[in-house]
Amino acid sequence: MPNIKVSIIIPVYNVEQYLRQCLDSVCNQTFKDIEIIIVNDCSPDNSLEIIKEYQRKDERIVLVDLKQNVGLGFARNEGMKVAKGKYITFVDSDDWITEDYVEVLYKTIEKYKYDVISPDFYEYDDIKQKIFKSKHPKDFYNINISTIDIKQKLLCCEHIHYARKIYKLQFLNDNDITFKINKFEDTLFVWEIILKTNKFMFINNKIYYYRVNRKGSIMTNQHSEFLNNMNLFYALKDLIYNDDNNKKYFDSVLDFFIMNRFLDFAWRNSKFFNSLYTKFKEQYLNDKKIEFYYPNTLKNFIKVKIFQYVLRFNINIVTISFFITYYKKTKKILKSLIGR
Repeated sequence: MPNIKVSIIIPVYNVEQYLRQCLDSVCNQTFKDIEIIIVNDCSPDNSLEIIKEYQRKDERIVLVDLKQNVGLGFARNEGMKVAKGKYITFVDSDDWITEDYVEVLYKTIEKYKYDVISPDFYEYDDIKQKIFKSKHPKDFYNINISTIDIKQKLLCCEHIHYARKIYKLQFLNDNDITFKINKFEDTLFVWEIILKTNKFMFINNKIYYYRVNRKGSIMTNQHSEFLNNMNLFYALKDLIYNDDNNKKYFDSVLDFFIMNRFLDFAWRNSKFFNSLYTKFKEQYLNDKKIEFYYPNTLKNFIKVKIFQYVLRFNINIVTISFFITYYKKTKKILKSLIGR
């Protein structure tokens, strides 16, 4: 195997219909000094046979065949344990990358000597079979993420909490940064990185294709999804409070969850979400003025104003969001009836 500069880690589980597209894009990189670590997480389909087929054709492929299913985050950890590259990057097995993906990231991280470089990406809707542009807030492009102010703003944004970046492996090892939970694992992983590095940059090269609305994907029920979000909240809170230097970022935790998680759950009109939201509000939000950071769009402006209003007048957000959702559905039905 040639001199390894970048290790590409690909966890695989039940993705046989997408795996060839992913592996073709990885094996055909213009940058050749790579190893391709594929972690088979006890996939029940024919993914393992496909991996072995590609392994026979490309000596750079390293197979890690797990004996029990551990989940996406922990499977990535197993790949990190055997990585030999100076840098690592993660590619999900139902996604794919441009042929210059590794070359762009390697040259950039070598040029700036940073710990992490994050590229931009496209979203591919598997149901609509359309590609959509997706981008980070323009405030964060091509600058070093190092000051408290910029970190506080960055941590509040949803689209930065993905593992599709290139990382200096020594930085991760020196700071014991691994995937520590297995639901919403990317968010905790990226938060820990942002808190521990002053060498992090976003670039606006769209070189990753992220598949959404995948056919056959298993969706958790609302109850489990909300509990997983709450577990993530407490994991982030523990991360913040385990280091006195990080306590100043706690409002960013609240901001992130309000903007990107709780407001999206709020339309679910059930006693379960009502009680959990009320408990969360009483514990963390009462008598607290939160300075929100959000991209300057009308939608986000309205979301924040509604939230501030219900806090001020002690209105349950689940109730008000139910009426907003009901209005949207009614408007949609009326449009269909009049043919617009």
